[in-house]
Amino acid sequence: MVKLDKRLAACAALVRSGKSVADIGTDHALVPCWLWKNGVSTDIIAADIKPGPLESARRTVQKYGADVKLVLSDGFGKLPPRDDVIIAGMGGETIAEILGGCKHKNADTRFILQPMTRQEILRNELVRMNFEIIEEISAACTKKTYTIIYARYIGENYESS
Repeated sequence: MVKLDKRLAACAALVRSGKSVADIGTDHALVPCWLWKNGVSTDIIAADIKPGPLESARRTVQKYGADVKLVLSDGFGKLPPRDDVIIAGMGGETIAEILGGCKHKNADTRFILQPMTRQEILRNELVRMNFEIIEEISAACTKKTYTIIYARYIGENYESS
C-alpha cells in the first residue's frame, strides 16, 4: 500500500476521479502511484526536470507496480494536455513560473498547487495570469502547516469585473 503524509494526501484528495493527471516535479512519484493504486486515474504522467528524481520515481513506480508514465520535462514542456495538474513541494515563485509555461490551460483543467514558501507570490501570479482560486485547504504535517491551492484558468481577469 502506498503511504502518503497529510500534505501529499491532501493534494491527492483534490484529484478528480477518472481524469488524466500530471504530477510536475514528481520527485518520488508517491502521489501518482497512490492515485493509480486507488483507482482514481489510469492516465497518469509523473514528470521531473532532473534525471535523479525521475530515477527515484521509476523505482517507486516499479515497487508498487503502478502504470504511471515517467517523463523528463521542464514543467509542461513535453507534456500533453491533462485534466488535473499537481505541482507540489516547491516555492511559490517556481510554481508560478511553471504555470506561465502551460500552453494547454482551459476552464476544465484543475491545478493542485502546494507551495512550500512564498504563497503570496503564487496567489498574486495566479490572479495576474487569469486563474481563479477555487479553494484553499491546509494540511498539518511534521509540525508544519501547508497550504494547498485548488485553482482553474478562467481566461479573464476577474479583479477588473
